[in-house]
Amino acid sequence: MLSIFFIYNSLEVKAQKHEFGWGVGLAAYSGEIVQHLDPRNFRPAGQVFYRANFSEVVSLKVAASLGILSASDSRYSNPMSDYRKASFTTVYNDVTALFEYNFLNYAYTEKSNGNHFSPYIAAGLGILNYKSTISDSEHKVNTLFQPTIPFGGGFKYRTNAHLNFNFQFILNKTFTDAIDGIYNSSNYTKSISDSHNTDWYYYTGVTVSYVFWDVYCPQR
Repeated sequence: MLSIFFIYNSLEVKAQKHEFGWGVGLAAYSGEIVQHLDPRNFRPAGQVFYRANFSEVVSLKVAASLGILSASDSRYSNPMSDYRKASFTTVYNDVTALFEYNFLNYAYTEKSNGNHFSPYIAAGLGILNYKSTISDSEHKVNTLFQPTIPFGGGFKYRTNAHLNFNFQFILNKTFTDAIDGIYNSSNYTKSISDSHNTDWYYYTGVTVSYVFWDVYCPQR
């Protein structure tokens, strides 16, 4: 409901700005092997995106990302890891649409006018596709498209009316427990998983983008 309110009010803004960019960063996972964000598991990732800036406060970002997720029980010393000895590497791609809310009025004007820096929060929906290579080749992994709920935030900085830089950290809640290849299976004795939680993945990185301004011709 909050997003609909923002969109409705932003439709009155005549000078909608269109923004295209790309970014590089790091991706990580949490699930059965590791239950928290562990920097040792960061792997390369990147994205391209389009952002529609409805106003100084609200934007819609549509991004396509590609990255690697990886983890191994050998990094952790506990009875479960010693017994299971699981590991995996996943190549994933996703498409996400996130509404962004700027806490400061992030005006797309010359640097001397308006705010050229703002923290922001973001939330939306996404689709994830992944293909995993796991330590037990006989235990197959579901690689179908999966829905996700991405959310997070970051900081925006513009050098002028066209060039923008962005730092972001996005958490992605999934609805699958199979990214790491460890999930409930009656015919797999070492599939010791937490049936109450699904896998998550995370993306942090920097982007650079260019804003294209709409040119409106006055009516005669």
